Amino acid sequence: MRITCYDLPCPEPVLATKKALDELPDDAILEVELNTVSSIANVQRFAKNGGYDHRVESREDGTTLITIIKGYLCEIAAPEADDEGEAFLDRTIFLKHDGVGEGELGRTLVRGFFKSLLEFDRLPRNIVLVNRGVFLTTDTETNGDVIDIFRELESRGVAIYSCGLCMEHFGIDAATQLQVGQIGNAYDTMEMLLHTEAVTL
Repeated sequence: MRITCYDLPCPEPVLATKKALDELPDDAILEVELNTVSSIANVQRFAKNGGYDHRVESREDGTTLITIIKGYLCEIAAPEADDEGEAFLDRTIFLKHDGVGEGELGRTLVRGFFKSLLEFDRLPRNIVLVNRGVFLTTDTETNGDVIDIFRELESRGVAIYSCGLCMEHFGIDAATQLQVGQIGNAYDTMEMLLHTEAVTL
């Protein structure tokens, strides 16, 4: 089966891929045609997180074909526990703005909160940035210090997602301007918010 998901807004490519896979029998092959950076990243991550064998082919016309083999799912190992218990807190930090509150105080607070987070042994599993929050992972001039903090958190295993649709809305080129983390989508975000405890800043 082949589906074409050109120019679809988030999370439509992921939802179309999931629906097609649900309809296919085991050991079938699904080909997904895509043409945006965010949709390619999101469908590829969906396939990987689902344990599907898949490959990505970049075409000369600028489009991408992701081939997904539906078969027996492989279990993805959970992070190993440390001596204190779970390696991560079952938390997702959800940011809707590039500050905690308005103006310079809000920007100062967001830097302070995440710098303080580095001091904890157990960290949240995820950080999700939507709306103006995506400037915290893309605007090196204003938020270079926050980007450095996020890079340190990512190196310690925290998954960081910046909303692809939001970046498109603000004219941010995810392929060149996203400095840390991955492109996120509405499907993944809702899955995280439903299966972990959400902390909104």
